[in-house]
Order: sequence, then C-alpha cells, then structure tokens
Amino acid sequence: MDRPEAVSSPQPSIAAVVLNWRDAENTTACIASLAQDGGLNPIIIVDNEADGTLRQALDTSDAPDHVLLERSQNGGFSAGVNVGLRYALDTGADFVLVINNDARLHEGALSAMLAAFERDASVGIVGPAILNEDGSLQALGPTIGFPLRIDETAGSTSPDFVTWACVLVSRRLLEAIGLLDETFFMYWEDVEFGYRARAAGFGVAIALDATVAHAVSSSHSIAGDRVQLYSAYGLGRVAARQRHFLLASVIRATLRVGKRVAAGRFRFAGDIWLAYRDGLRQTEQPAFERVTKDAWPR
Repeated sequence: MDRPEAVSSPQPSIAAVVLNWRDAENTTACIASLAQDGGLNPIIIVDNEADGTLRQALDTSDAPDHVLLERSQNGGFSAGVNVGLRYALDTGADFVLVINNDARLHEGALSAMLAAFERDASVGIVGPAILNEDGSLQALGPTIGFPLRIDETAGSTSPDFVTWACVLVSRRLLEAIGLLDETFFMYWEDVEFGYRARAAGFGVAIALDATVAHAVSSSHSIAGDRVQLYSAYGLGRVAARQRHFLLASVIRATLRVGKRVAAGRFRFAGDIWLAYRDGLRQTEQPAFERVTKDAWPR
C-alpha cells in the first residue's frame, strides 16, 4: 500500500476544536489556555445541547477570538466533534487539534506533536502523554489485548489508537478515511478510528515529549450510571465495525454483566447487556437517535 505523501507546507495551518456540554467554566478556561500557544487559528467551540449559558460566559469574559457553533441536541462526542472538524476543514486547516474542555496543553506540546508528523510522513494522528492533575500518568501509547482489555499506559510508540481527550489529526487522514463514526455516542469511537486509520496505511503515533493535563470529566458525574451504558453501547459498535473484535466484545460484555450481578444490581446488569446488544445491532443510525431516547434503563 502506498504511503501518504509528506507534509509540504512549511507553516501548516492548525485549528482547534473544543466540545462543550453543560460546562461553561471549563470550556472558557480551556480556550484561554489554547490562545496562549498562538499557533491555533481558528479556535472552534461546539456547544452540544446549547442553552445560551456558554455563549453568555464567553461574552462576559476575556475570551480569545473563537468560533461558537451551537447545537440544539446533545449528539454525543463523535457527532459534536465532527461539527468542529468539518468547520476546520472548510477553513483550510492542515491539522486539527481536538482537545477536551477539561484538558490543558503544556508548553511546547503542540510543537512536539507537530514534529511527529515531520519525522514520519505516514503518520496521520498523534497523541500526547496525558497526565492527571497531580502529574501522574493517565494515558500514554494505549494498546488493546484480549478481551478488548485496554492498557491506557502501555507506552507504545506505535499504539493501537490514541485517546481523543487530546489529539492532533491531519487533513490528509480525515480526507482519506472520514471523520469520527457518529453511530458511537461516547467511548470506543477513538478505538474504531485508530483501526480505520491503520487499515488505510496511516501511522498512529505518540509524541512522548508532549504533555497535557486532563481532569476527570464533569460530564461523567452529570450522566451517572448512563456513562457505563454508553460504554457498553460503544463496545457493541466497535465490534460491529471491526468484526474481528466480535468474540472479545462478547466476553467483555459478559464480564461487565457478571460484575453487576455479583454486586446485586440485577436490573442494571440487564440494562448493560441491552446497551451492548443495541450497539452491536445498530448499523447506520446516528447514536444520539438511539441512546438519548431512554432506550435504557428499562
């Protein structure tokens, strides 16, 4: 398979995409930190299920120049990020930095990630070392074992995927394989994208000298147990998209159900299985059309 051509632009254009959901405080702080780098233009904010709170916070703060794209529904992570990616590509960006609103780039991180593309023309997406707020390692070069057991801190220089808490992705890759798969709501879309990129001949890389601090997402506490259901749904989706994961996904889903049964959460165990089964069965329906209609719990 032919390798992608090297980046030709000496000064590539880099856009940033930040997804917001009911967390104006973190989002305003995130874009303020991005503006300090100076190499990101435009800074694009996608507000899922916008109610005006974020717009008001941006209007009443010293927010840097930005583009705010408001969406009436919460379409999930993939659909929301894709809105920003499309906008970035339309503006001519050569690269797009996608970063969670509760993550902060450390000095030099963007340059270090960009250098990974310059070292290897086959690379299509790069992730940094992601740290917890106390400086401990959260994710670095993740790998996937059996049964779909993810080692977030494996430290592989050629990882199976990179977490989209922070990635730098090239236009070449997005134009070649498309954007995130919107049949995922949240979780596992990064795994599917990584395998799709590698299948197309692109490298997935880690910039070891790039660091990003990432807090625990506030959306997790808001969503509660539904986070586990979204994850089970995503597990089914990744098996539906990457059929070689089917057996491993069944085993992992069964283990998840068994853990809840052992804890006496019988109804929740059934809901997890239903979510996994729905993910496996759904084909082209956008995730938000399924998971936001209270399909689970029963």
